[in-house]
Amino acid sequence: MDATVMRMAVLRILFGSVSIIGAILMFYFNRVEDALKINAFIGSIGPFVFLTVSGIGLLGISGQMELYKIAMVVAGILLIMLGTR
Repeated sequence: MDATVMRMAVLRILFGSVSIIGAILMFYFNRVEDALKINAFIGSIGPFVFLTVSGIGLLGISGQMELYKIAMVVAGILLIMLGTR
C-alpha cells in the first residue's frame, strides 16, 4: 500500500473515531447544551482534517503533476473552504 494513501486513510479513520466518540458522548450526557458543545468541537476540527488530508495528498502527487495543475487543486481547496463559510 502506498504510504501517502495510508497516512490519508489513517487520519480519516482517526477523525471518524472522534466523530463516533462525540456521538456516544452526546448520548451519555443527554443534554442539548452538552451535545451542542461536542458538536462545535467536532465541527471545528473538520476543516483542519480536510486541509491536512488534502495537503498530504498534494505532497504525495507533487512529483507527478505539473505545477499549474497543483495550483488548480489548491485553488479548488481554497474555494471549498470559502464557499462553506
